[in-house]
Formats: sequence, C-alpha cells, structure tokens
Amino acid sequence: MKIKSDFNDLWASAKRMGEYRVVFDIKVNYSGFEDVDNGLSSSEGYEVDIGDIDVQKGVLSYEGRQVLLFIPDQGSNIDDVLSGKAEGKKFHVADCRTLDSMRRQKRFSRYKATYNISGKFQVYGVSFPQRVERKGEAGLKVCKNCLMYLNYRGYRSGSGSEKTNVYSNFDIAEFLSTYSTLFKSMPDRDGFEEAGTYSDDWSVVSTRYRESVSYRCESCSVDLTSEPGLLHTHHISGNKRENHSANLKALCLDCHRKQPKHGYMRITHDQMGVINKLRKAQGLLHSSSGWEGVIRIADKALDGLLRYYASRGLATPEVGYELANANDEVVAELEVAWPESRRGIAIDEAHLQAARELGWNVLTVGDALKSMNG
Repeated sequence: MKIKSDFNDLWASAKRMGEYRVVFDIKVNYSGFEDVDNGLSSSEGYEVDIGDIDVQKGVLSYEGRQVLLFIPDQGSNIDDVLSGKAEGKKFHVADCRTLDSMRRQKRFSRYKATYNISGKFQVYGVSFPQRVERKGEAGLKVCKNCLMYLNYRGYRSGSGSEKTNVYSNFDIAEFLSTYSTLFKSMPDRDGFEEAGTYSDDWSVVSTRYRESVSYRCESCSVDLTSEPGLLHTHHISGNKRENHSANLKALCLDCHRKQPKHGYMRITHDQMGVINKLRKAQGLLHSSSGWEGVIRIADKALDGLLRYYASRGLATPEVGYELANANDEVVAELEVAWPESRRGIAIDEAHLQAARELGWNVLTVGDALKSMNG
C-alpha cells in the first residue's frame, strides 16, 4: 500500500510561526563525508590533494565546503610558535600568489584543510638543540596576500593602519560567513553558535517583538511579513537572557550576520535572494544612495570587489538586477549590474548562463576577483 502525506497545512502553520524553508542539494558520496567533515571541523585539519582544492570562487573549497589551508609542520620554529612568540606559517583563505607559487612548485602536499573557527591549529616540529619532536595547538595568522587578493574589508586600498587592523583582527567565523552565499554545502550551524542560552520563553518574546515592529528589519527597513523566518530578534548587549525591549532589535538574516561577534551565522544564496527581492519590491534597492549604500545592502561575498570598484571611481551598479527574455519573463538575477554597459556579476550559474545568452557580459565572483588581480 502506498501512503501519501500532504504536509502543506503543517508547513503553512510553521511558516506563520517564523520558520523558513530552505532547499538543500543532498549529494551522496560513498567515500564518507562524515569522516571528511570530522576532519575539516577539527583543529587538526584534513589532509587534501592539490587536485581536490577548488579555487574557482576565489576563496578555497573542498568537496563543496569552504576551507582554510595551513601548514602543520612549523619546523625548528615550533617552540616559539607554540608559545606565541612567533606567528608561524600563515594560513590561506584565497587563491593568492603564494598558493599559486606553491601550486607551480607542487608543494600542496604540505597543507591541510579545515573550517574550524577556533583560530587554533594542530602543528608540529622539531625543537632544537634537543632535536625533540613537539606538537600542539597554536594560533596562526592569515596570509596577507590572501587579504590583498580578496580586498577583504578594503585591505587592498587601505592605509597602513587600516591594513594592520584588518590583519590583526581577522576573524575566521566572520570570514566564512561573508562568503557563505557562494556555497550550497555548509557546516552544521550548531558548531558555530556563540556561547550562552536563551530564556525558556524566548520563542514567545521574539515573536511578540517582531510583531511589535510589524516584521520590519530595523536596519535595512525590509518588510518580512511574508517571510517571518528571515527576520531575527537580536540581543544588542549580546546577553541572550536580557529580553527587555531596549535590548532587542529586529534584523533580517543578512543584517543580523553583520553584527559584531555574529560570524557563526550563515546565509544561503536563496535566502539572500529572497531578502533582496523584497528589498527591491519595496524600493530599497537603488543606486542613488551611492557606493556606501550599494556596499551596505549587496551580498557580502562581493564586498571586496565593490570596495575596489568604488575606489576606482566606477559608476554605482544596480543591486539585485533582474533580466527578462523576449516574453518578459525573468530569466536571470544578477547580484550587481551596470545596465548601460550590459555588465554584471552573478553567483547562480544558471542565471549567469541565461544572462550571457541575452548578450550580457557577466562574471562569476571568482572571475571578477581574477580580473581585479590581473
């Protein structure tokens, strides 16, 4: 007997309570993704082969997961690295010139991949003059060439002090969150949540507060009445148990993840698309606000590119630009676009191809980064 179940009514009720449906691609890999994720989530990392590291998005990925690459062997410098007296060998987050050099020298076997956000890496080396092998966890620093390649937080065009600030305060969780829309596979969110617990009545408190502001983001002003699950209630102080209204702020998922110490949050490209569609329909997406407004509201994965274009004096683009075919059907949505010159940047591969078929010059984020560094 075949049993059919209709969950439409159940889903409709859940949606009214603030849940949001996300479609994920489930890929079966019999080599064991569980072992891969266990390795990638640890400070020890996962040994990878050069041919398996994907650099097409500009940032690094392995089996569809965004990763960092680091060298566990710190050589004779191991004592100073473990004690914190020396920074050690840098970890990589992008397809920078250092990695390109390593690739040409076929030295990728020295690297391990991880998406652990603790900032601690399992390293080893030989202590001299005792010639004793030592190992342990150390806090490594990010590669400056990677920051330059991505123009991360404006690093490329920043002053000396601004570059030092970006480098010194680099946060892995925040970095991974910035580029989360480029990936369909993301680590379990539970592993990224900040410390602290909500009060027992938090669900009721959150719902009532969002209702009190008519389900409108108090940062970008997007009305999420139709998608309440994409509107969060943020604790301004960071204390999850301080639920008085002065400490609460309704934020869409995009604005919420941009708050300090919220790098653990992830947003998919589909979720970002829904938010920007609503922003556009409500007249919140336009280029008249200048580059500052474009950078604030566009997908964070494009932040470095947009900061670079702004520094070069380019015209401000349209955010969330839709392209229609001859039948006036929307066939593509570009993250940003310059309609006058028929140029744009797209994250979704299908939308990119559809735009190109209409005669547009559209780049992926990875191709745009290559062009910026060309």
